[in-house]
Order: sequence, then C-alpha cells, then structure tokens
Amino acid sequence: MKNLKNYAFLTFLFLGSTSVSAQSMLDLYFGGNKDSLIIEATKLIHTPEPTFNPTVQLTDPDPALIAEMGFEQVYKSENRFFAVRDNKNIFAYRFAKQSENTIILIHGVGSNAYMYNKTAGLLQEATQAEVYAIDLRGHGQSEGNSGDVDYINQYVDDLADILRTIRKEKPNGIIIIAGHSMGGGVALRYAMAKQYEQPDGFLLFAPLIGHNSPALPQIQGTEKIDEEPFMKIHIERIIGLTMLNEIENHDYDSLPVLFFNLPEAVPLRKYSHRANKSMTPDDYVAGLKAVDKPLLVLMGSEDEAFSPEATKEAILTNSNGAFQMIDKASHNGVRHNAQSFIFIKDWFSKL
Repeated sequence: MKNLKNYAFLTFLFLGSTSVSAQSMLDLYFGGNKDSLIIEATKLIHTPEPTFNPTVQLTDPDPALIAEMGFEQVYKSENRFFAVRDNKNIFAYRFAKQSENTIILIHGVGSNAYMYNKTAGLLQEATQAEVYAIDLRGHGQSEGNSGDVDYINQYVDDLADILRTIRKEKPNGIIIIAGHSMGGGVALRYAMAKQYEQPDGFLLFAPLIGHNSPALPQIQGTEKIDEEPFMKIHIERIIGLTMLNEIENHDYDSLPVLFFNLPEAVPLRKYSHRANKSMTPDDYVAGLKAVDKPLLVLMGSEDEAFSPEATKEAILTNSNGAFQMIDKASHNGVRHNAQSFIFIKDWFSKL
C-alpha cells in the first residue's frame, strides 16, 4: 500500500464496515506482512492534528438552542458517588423518590449531569421513579482523566457497577437505562455486553446509534474559510488506530481523535480514541439488534445533529423498539419536550 493510495477505501473499510477480519486485511492489503500494516498505520496516526483558526469566530448559536441545553436548575437533587471496580468514584445527581424503580440517565458528548437537571426531573414526574443523572468517567464531577478512559468499553463497565449497586439496594424494582445522544450510544454498547445483568428497559433521546450510523452528517472534505466548525475529527488517526486495534495493538489508544472548538480554559476539549470507541457501537445494526428489552427512542423532527428519518428507519428495521418523532423538537429540545414525556409515561406504565 504505497503512499496511502487506498486512503478512500480505508476510510470506508474502518469507519463504515465491520465485516473485514484482521487476517483478511493483512492478506489483501499488506501481503500478510504485519510490519507493513504497522508502518502505514503509524503514518496515519502521526499526521497533524486538526486545529482551529483563532481569528475565525464560531457562528453565534440560536438563543433558543442555548436555552434547550439545560443550564437552568429547576429540580432539587442531592449528590451521590458510586464506587466502581478500579476504586474511582462516579458522580451522580440523585433525584430522590420513595420508589422501588430507578432510571439511570446518561448525558451527551462534551456535557455532564448538571445539564440534565430538567430532563431528570421530568423523567421522575412522568414515571414516579427515582432518577440518577450520572457524570460519565472523565466528565463533570466524576473521577478519571478528562475525555479519556483507561481502556475501550470502560464506560460500560462503570455502568454495570452502578446498576449492580442499585439492584442490591432495590432488588425488586425496575431499572431503566436512559441516554441522550452519546449517552444513548453508551446504552447501546451496554446492551451488547451480555456478560452483565441487563436493565428492564432502554430509553433513548436522539441517540448516537453507532460509528457507522446512517444518521450521522456527512464528513465534509473542505471547509468554508469564513467559519469554523464546533468539532473536528482526526479521520486519519482513527483509521490508523483502528488498523492497529485489529491486530490487538492498543499502544496509541490514548491519543485524541475528537477536537472541540472551545476556549483553552474548558477542561473537556478532546476525546481520546478509546473514549470515542467506548461511546457508541462500532456497528449500529449489531448494537440495535442486541437490545432484547423494551426500547423507546424519541427524536425531534428538527434534530440538528443526526438525521431523524435515518434514525427512525434504523430503529424500526433493526430492533423491536418503539420510535416516536417529536414535532419541531431539536437535538436537546427533545429531552424537555412535553410530548416526549407523554410517550414516556405511557411506555413506562406498561413495563
């Protein structure tokens, strides 16, 4: 593979396919020579990281979209920490309720549980369940390195430990895993982890259903010179790291692959490869088919992050879950919309 001439093919291979084995990759494209694969992968990994032009400003966001992000603290909560298997503490806001039933709520990318106060409170009102809005490892008040995990799938392991703790406290209750955006992706990865006790249902708001999701926006090859995106993806590095992962090499998994256009003072501006891999299934079909518990997916018709119609088709084609399109709701607005919670109340009452 001289001079990375098959770069376009590799992009498809590693970002849009799950059917190519490590051995077939070696045989077909590197003549069975593992050292050649490592050399080419290393070149990709060490290509320059994306940067943001400090002289170009982000487009001013719509005030309505800002309001929907969840800064307002409407509902009372108390703090709790869950100790997980490596003795780290995972933070949660507990929305207390005298109920045997519990909802574990997982936030979206670059966010934390503080921004989900209203979502958690509305969930409690709709279901009369106790709600824990958690900070994923490396987010908010949870321990761990910002935007990183120690190994791929650690978010799922943390979630398993939290679920186990709650199950011991409430052995006869219902437990629901709820997630928004990236949190929905983590929930789907959890559904794939059959070594762990599964919850009694999954509730997903505008979920990131997979790295190869047909609902993702198309990657643009060029950018307008008068504006900068909020996020840039180091595609070359992801391809190189995925190549190495295919031969069980994880030496560079801590390197960042997602970059956010935020001020230096913001602690979470990057996600590592292993965190990126941990936030959603590699293959959306496998993730959705893994769900063998009741599933409700809610999405706004005006979602600005993912395609609502593509998500709907993916859910209905690859799972037994229910999908509800919320009229005129945005990516964040769907988790505060009154219509969403009418559907949630009805769904939860039938569990």
